[in-house]
Amino acid sequence: MLNKKISLLAGFILCCFFSYGQTVLSGKVQSADGLPVPGVNIRIVAPGSGSSTSTDSVGRFSLKANISGSYLLRVSAIGYVADSLRLLIKGDSLRVNFRLHENKHNLAGIEILNTRNLTEVNRNYTLGAIAMVLTAGAAVDVAAALQTFPGAAPAGNETGFFVRGGTAAETTVLFDGMLVKNAFGSRLPDLANRSRFSAFIFDKTTFSTNGYSAVNGQALSSILTMDTRGLANKSSTEFALISLGLGVAHTHRFKNSSLTLGGNYYNFSPYNALVKQNTLWEKSPEQEQLSLHYKLKTSGTGMVKVFTDYSDTRLSFKINNPNHPEQDLLYNRNKNLYLNTNYQDFMGSDWKVYAGAAYNSTLESGEVNDVAYHQDDKVGHQKLYFTRKFRGSSLINLGGELFENTRSEGYAGTSRSYSDVLAAGFVESEIYFTDQLNLKSGLRLESSSYLKKMNLAPRTALYFQPDAKNKLMASYGIYYQKPDDSFLTQTASLNYEKSVQYALEYELKILFRILRFSLYQKDYQQLVKIKTPVFSGFQAYGPPLEISDFNNKGKGYARGLDVFWKDKQSVDLTEYYVSYSYLDTKRDYIDFESAARPSFAPKHTFNLVAMRSTRDIHWQFSGTYTFSSGRSYFNPLSKVFMSDRTQNNHNVSLGITHLPGWIKGFSAFNLNINNVLGLKNVYGYRYAYDGSRREAVLPPAKRSFLLSFLMNIDGDDFNR
Repeated sequence: MLNKKISLLAGFILCCFFSYGQTVLSGKVQSADGLPVPGVNIRIVAPGSGSSTSTDSVGRFSLKANISGSYLLRVSAIGYVADSLRLLIKGDSLRVNFRLHENKHNLAGIEILNTRNLTEVNRNYTLGAIAMVLTAGAAVDVAAALQTFPGAAPAGNETGFFVRGGTAAETTVLFDGMLVKNAFGSRLPDLANRSRFSAFIFDKTTFSTNGYSAVNGQALSSILTMDTRGLANKSSTEFALISLGLGVAHTHRFKNSSLTLGGNYYNFSPYNALVKQNTLWEKSPEQEQLSLHYKLKTSGTGMVKVFTDYSDTRLSFKINNPNHPEQDLLYNRNKNLYLNTNYQDFMGSDWKVYAGAAYNSTLESGEVNDVAYHQDDKVGHQKLYFTRKFRGSSLINLGGELFENTRSEGYAGTSRSYSDVLAAGFVESEIYFTDQLNLKSGLRLESSSYLKKMNLAPRTALYFQPDAKNKLMASYGIYYQKPDDSFLTQTASLNYEKSVQYALEYELKILFRILRFSLYQKDYQQLVKIKTPVFSGFQAYGPPLEISDFNNKGKGYARGLDVFWKDKQSVDLTEYYVSYSYLDTKRDYIDFESAARPSFAPKHTFNLVAMRSTRDIHWQFSGTYTFSSGRSYFNPLSKVFMSDRTQNNHNVSLGITHLPGWIKGFSAFNLNINNVLGLKNVYGYRYAYDGSRREAVLPPAKRSFLLSFLMNIDGDDFNR
């Protein structure tokens, strides 16, 4: 069964038929859903050959070749990952079939599949649903699995996704190209909340480390894209029973559409009673969640997707406050609604259109020691852009988007709010000078009705691939982002925060092995600075402080080296990858008294991830080792600001997955154990204002586990 999925992800079938006479290359091109893809450009990469054609309305093509030797057959279409296959042309007719995978938001980003020789550069780090399930320690969480790649820092006790010295707020999350304002749970003290969405609904998730497109904005450090699957293959009903709760869903496949309805209920009380907790739970987390996913194939290339998700989460716990002997009691309730609809299709053979609308409403409410608070976020997002192919494989993107943002918040009977409409327009070209050299350049213009300011962000990247093994990329870009909403509810006299990024990347690929080096420099400008009565670090914990002197005088830098090695060839039935990140960073922002390394940015991070299957594919084993150097923390007694460091942190996690053959349809047992050795990890210390007492910031538990059983009746995979 897993072999079937791997072959589907590989995306091609090659059959050779031998005949005499002139060489004729023929075949068909299909999408990942098995539907024909018309208007695909097919050409032989050979000097002066001039041999090219396009697929017809049912995806078929035929191409005559008047040359002999080893050449690349290149297949490309707007909105799909391009593909290239090296063929030996020697007078025999060949039949070649391709499956193209959608790549809606980064048309230059290429997923490297099997042993094909590609001329494109893959700069992003991508995981499919199966890889996220098998990544030990991730517990089927999208963000946790991606944190094992270079450039991403372990979240520790913080909620969000941290990339190359950036805060969690500097990573923008996109769901099928549309903004998710609150992609994770509540930002609570000492708790790293999971992402809201199941890994199984996505075809792939990708995060960029630099040089991301002008199509996307409002992100100083990274874009995390989550692209959902196409139509479900068949009608089916699925169940999930895990150590934290249960879920059920039904998928109905119509002729040209599919509809999935599902719900989950989670209650951490039994689990927390069984596994000793560092967190002092008064009420363990409890959540109800409902979702709907509808997909309609409007044509051979057109697709409409509608997604709705609602969740209601409640919890409370006590916090050791070093400023007084009594514990603080925090109660929190989070109601989140996310709506997303998007449409894309080709218009003729050269144009593609994308249109989307999304709405995110998150209501936080609760109490701290019987003092009520609330925070209400509402964000609407509309996007429309067009892509045109010209001069072979060259592309141009142009379009615009609107973000309508409203925030209201209150504490102890007081409240404040603001609203803003951010309008953006963008244009971007990707020009292929040769098959070895292409240039991607774009401009993004933004205007905020609340700040009453505009910004213009140029971005460019140069790609060079002298041969099938070596790739080189250099990029430069300017990125802007609005200040935090909690600052904007208090003042409109701020400017955009800004980062200027430079990066150089080299990749070597030999068959199933990849080696990648990345050097980067990120300069922060116009960061928000504030004054507070006592240092807060703008953390999740602590009462609201009186803030004064808002300005954009903050600055900083982040520079470093990322190394990535992936090997799927050396050990039979095993693949593994190693990632290492060196980060040199300091920033002077919020209420920092001077430039310093922030607590969320460890200097060294190392990951080793390995996955192994048995020969009959019924068992999968995985292991993850993560190392991160000591984190900085504020000690009021220290003479140098933020100079203290915690111990180095180590984590060894194991995963076991069993795919039983005796149960009809798709089923899987999975056990995921985090920090299996019970190593002590400390993320920092919280001090009393006078330094007389401190409390260690620890993970919720020394070790944790997730046990799950997934079953899809009549289906061959899991849909949600």
